[in-house]
Amino acid sequence: MALLAPLIFACEDPGEIGLDLNPENGAFVARFQEIPVDNSVLLYEDIVADNATRIDSFQNIGSAGRLLTGSFDNQSFGKVKSTAFAGLYLGKVGFTDDDYVFDSLVFNIKVDYMYGNSFLGTKKIYIHELADSLKTDTLYLTRNSTPYHDTPLGEFAFDLSALDTVWIDTVLTTKLSDELGKRFLQEAKDNESTYLNNKEFRKFFNGFAFVSDEANNMVAGIIPENNSTFLRMHFHNNEDTTSFDFIFQDFDTINFNSTKYYNHISLDRSGTPIEGITEFYTEYQTSNDLSYIQASTGVFTKLDIQPYLNFIDTIDHLVINRAEIEIPVQSFSDNTVPSSGLDMYVVDQNNRFVEEFIPRRPLPIYITAGRLIFSRNSNENEGKFEGIITEYIQGLTSGDSQNTQLLLGQTNLWNSVLSVNQSVLKKDKIVLKVYYSVLQ
Repeated sequence: MALLAPLIFACEDPGEIGLDLNPENGAFVARFQEIPVDNSVLLYEDIVADNATRIDSFQNIGSAGRLLTGSFDNQSFGKVKSTAFAGLYLGKVGFTDDDYVFDSLVFNIKVDYMYGNSFLGTKKIYIHELADSLKTDTLYLTRNSTPYHDTPLGEFAFDLSALDTVWIDTVLTTKLSDELGKRFLQEAKDNESTYLNNKEFRKFFNGFAFVSDEANNMVAGIIPENNSTFLRMHFHNNEDTTSFDFIFQDFDTINFNSTKYYNHISLDRSGTPIEGITEFYTEYQTSNDLSYIQASTGVFTKLDIQPYLNFIDTIDHLVINRAEIEIPVQSFSDNTVPSSGLDMYVVDQNNRFVEEFIPRRPLPIYITAGRLIFSRNSNENEGKFEGIITEYIQGLTSGDSQNTQLLLGQTNLWNSVLSVNQSVLKKDKIVLKVYYSVLQ
């Protein structure tokens, strides 16, 4: 029947092949079924936290993720905290004059993401020097961390209420320690080889940690693109005043990316509906009528599509025309809107991602059944996730796929963490909508 269906629905005139598709007396009759989907909460440990460009040199360097820094807490998830770590790279090669005198070291960052309990008042992000280097040949997870020196080199202090473009992008500027700037300039004079390539420069300077003030009560996301997030050293000699830029995304050689940055993200679930999760990769049933997802913290909602297979066991012949997932969400605040999208990751019986390897890519991607898009109700802090999973359901129907378990989580999870958005789902309202045809 699966092979026959494309021929049937491709014909302009069903009568040409001897079938009548009239709903009243046709050979095929359209049907619809809404199937409640079993679900649970699951905590995943191994979440990739560093920039994807190190993994895939063929990927656009501008889509490599964010530096997430800050913390906030609530009754649903607990306290989430993120600290960002980033290497520093050369904007160009070398100096040409030993007579330069240091003027200042100015840091620009582009903030394009904010999420948390409060956007009011002055927020602070402290910049620390890393005490250890970031390894370009190491894959960092959210549970990894890198030590940094206690005394900050400088800070960004900003009032969100004074920024008109905060939801698009905001470039913040501050001065870092003169001592660090003089160190940079003196190294250029003493060791010319340090500034010849990034490999040598990384031996001299490890990079930065971005640490937010606990009072911020929010998480900020910094885009490390070179035209708006960079460190600029100003200096002069008797003839002119000039500058040298240090950046956060670069290549050592053609098609070899030296960029390295990542986020350490923790979640304290004490006193929340999900504090009872004691083991990773193990389903947990909440005692309320809600289920939970938080990007980058390992909190997933797991869907079990087995009820669909139980349903089709009652039908002799059918053709799947369309299949959709619909998930209503609990009301939310203006500052904690759910994720704009969720990917439906296919997992095996051990709740591990089903992986696919792509030529010329050293690490796998995770197989997905489709993507859910969040739609917000007009003028209300409510809405639902919806997505099409027709091909996945067709695979289950034909027996080509045996995996009936899906994890709902941040889109493109194999790349990098991008946010800490929270989604609270109405678990008893999660349904699979199946449009199908049966042969009379």
